Amino acid sequence: MRQIRAIKVDDDRCRDCQVCILVCSLYHHGESNPSMSRVFINKDMVNYKFNITICLHCSDPDCVLACPSDALEIDERGVVLFIQDECTQCGLCAETCPNNAIFYNTIQDLYIKCDLCVGSSYGPLCAKLCPVGALTIREGVD
Repeated sequence: MRQIRAIKVDDDRCRDCQVCILVCSLYHHGESNPSMSRVFINKDMVNYKFNITICLHCSDPDCVLACPSDALEIDERGVVLFIQDECTQCGLCAETCPNNAIFYNTIQDLYIKCDLCVGSSYGPLCAKLCPVGALTIREGVD
């Protein structure tokens, strides 16, 4: 058994304030730039509905299985992490992700995904700072 730590998404609570997007890019890249975020919000403005796309750290992730260069690994908590030095930019991980949660960052010319703010003493900042509770931390045993 392993401890699973991931983000729980409640799209019905999302109000598109974009705090999650801005804090993600600020933590990982040092600037609040939506195109550098590992969180994406799809918008249906006609019905005022938002769909948050973020890695759910699947228990049996297709992205890890698809990667021919072993650039994705699962740590002891169950978090799927990128090893950027091993990535060949083939894009198979992004193609096989059922949640479309692996993004190609055109600014840095690399694929990125949520790593639950590894290294942050606060944990996943998007969930910590979401003002409406659309993103929360999910913990459990697999």
